[in-house]
Amino acid sequence: MAAASTKYRVVVSGNDTVPVPFDLGDAMMMPENVEATAQTVTRLVSDMPTVDYATGNCSICMEGFWPSEGSSASRQVSCGHVYHDDCITDWLLNANCYSCPLCRHQISR
Repeated sequence: MAAASTKYRVVVSGNDTVPVPFDLGDAMMMPENVEATAQTVTRLVSDMPTVDYATGNCSICMEGFWPSEGSSASRQVSCGHVYHDDCITDWLLNANCYSCPLCRHQISR
């Protein structure tokens, strides 16, 4: 078990207790409201400028960029790095913080 983990005893029924691993760090990083997090990420990505003809590869999926077609446009993060719309959306939804995947520049909420 990780050094930061602590075992707590949880009462199941009556006086019976069961040891349950609990990581306070993991619990602190969980979003309070998943729907609110999804709305925040959607707003963040939609506010990013689109790049119609980006060159090179997306650093998240490692695939080349394609000409924009509606919601599949490439997006430029505030630090200047460019990612596929779907890739940066997934990154922000699954990351523990709102930052650029390459340079960790903070993306403001």
